[in-house]
Amino acid sequence: MKKGLLIAWFMLCLLLPPASLAVPGNPAPAEGDLVLPGPGGVVFAFRPVHTDSADGNNGPLSGVRFIMGDPSGDFRAPPTAVMVGGAFESEDPARPGWLYYMGKYEITRAQYAAVMGEEALPQVSGATDPEMPVTGVSYFDALQFVDRLNTWLYQNAMEALPCAGAIPGFVRLPTETEWEFAARGGQAVDSVTFDDVYPYDDLAAYEWFSGPSSSHNKVQKTGQLKPNPLGLHDMLGNVREMTQSQYYIEYYQGRGGGFAARGGHFLVSEDEISAALRTEEPYYLGSAKQGMRPNVKPTMGFRILLGAPVLTDRQRIADIEDSWEEYRAGTGAAMPAALSVADVASKEAVSAQDALQRLEKVKVALRDKGLMGGLQGDIDATENALRDMVRIRREADEESARVWVNIAAERGLYLAINLRGLAIASAAPTERLRARAEEYAYNVASGLESYSKILTELGKLPPELVQKAFDAHDAYLAGLIEKEQKAGGPLVQQRTADLNRQKNTLLPVTRRHVERYQKEKRFDAAAWRADYTLEPREQ
Repeated sequence: MKKGLLIAWFMLCLLLPPASLAVPGNPAPAEGDLVLPGPGGVVFAFRPVHTDSADGNNGPLSGVRFIMGDPSGDFRAPPTAVMVGGAFESEDPARPGWLYYMGKYEITRAQYAAVMGEEALPQVSGATDPEMPVTGVSYFDALQFVDRLNTWLYQNAMEALPCAGAIPGFVRLPTETEWEFAARGGQAVDSVTFDDVYPYDDLAAYEWFSGPSSSHNKVQKTGQLKPNPLGLHDMLGNVREMTQSQYYIEYYQGRGGGFAARGGHFLVSEDEISAALRTEEPYYLGSAKQGMRPNVKPTMGFRILLGAPVLTDRQRIADIEDSWEEYRAGTGAAMPAALSVADVASKEAVSAQDALQRLEKVKVALRDKGLMGGLQGDIDATENALRDMVRIRREADEESARVWVNIAAERGLYLAINLRGLAIASAAPTERLRARAEEYAYNVASGLESYSKILTELGKLPPELVQKAFDAHDAYLAGLIEKEQKAGGPLVQQRTADLNRQKNTLLPVTRRHVERYQKEKRFDAAAWRADYTLEPREQ
């Protein structure tokens, strides 16, 4: 009987697909795993992380906008809007779009030894099992591991790698953005769960942290607990994970420091574990007196990611170029890169929309837990107040646009007059007239400086309101011209000519300068001088 059961079990194993068999490097096989071979019989398992665009437009510039960080206010993880995109086009017709592949597990000692050689394996007390995550390695060791693994894959398993166009992907460390998006559950969870501290209720069932209810303060083998909603194991615990990103307090701006490491480890307490947890790790440790050495810790390891180049070939470059203007004016206008140079009103509108979305999540969570009570009215009032703020701000911006366009037009006229005077005075036949050139030059210099400040203020306003204000000023000048012509008199011809010059020559120049500044956010005083330098009239 026992012999028959053994034979039956053996035959069943032969019938199972290879991906379902636990092998070194994939202790918990699951449907959807991407498994790459490695040297020495180990494998490397990855999970797809989709980055489908919210508007369904999955073009070459699509991605997901989300808020990184901890809303509690810790300066080490400030809430920050970011965008994440995928490297590979989905091959699933039921789910078109883009994705990247995140390592399913932290890199183990067995995998590290297979790639780097047994002699390179660090000796870490309490961490000797081959299926434990490798620790005691530096950032530079991790980069060398990545390089050697890529070299082996390109030489031995090129056909197993996903491709971006005709270009095979490559292994690297994940960025902070990619890591946190995956740690929160990506698009496998609803928006409320995504924004939570971590995407599950029973932390001990999913992550190793300190204490007798979890790790017992010892590193554990990978893949022993439940995976997160994307099928990734040990994302927030067991060992802290290196990322490719340099550490900035605000993620991608400010003073660059060491590298960013994410998640907790087996000595971090349960209440510290979160998807936003991050630390700065120096590349080297030590001091001026004791000397410096690469930063290695028994609590820090890494996982890998499959990515690909962005500009892979001429066709991909052409696709991006063709999509750029539509993307930047549409979906991209609410993305962090565009908002960084957008007008204040656009930034506030996006912030208000974010706040409204968060309020909606709060409402859903309160209803689900039966805690709404009498809060419905307060939340509705808050939503209405946010919408009123956006409306009031837009009305104020409309008035500001009219004022600043009028000032810009007057400053343009001032520059034209003084540039004309400078040209005439510089070429004047008498010393007395030439002496006025210095006065005109000063007026031009100060005028250009104030002109730049005016353009800065107009650059803070919504472009459509600025264009509306220019149209209104053009109509205003047209009205003055009509009034002058009806009034008649000996000076009507001169006054009408001056107004026509302001309306048809100077105002278009000013409008062009404002449009260029709104687009490029750059000053060009030389161009301003050239554009306002008109042929001097005879005096």
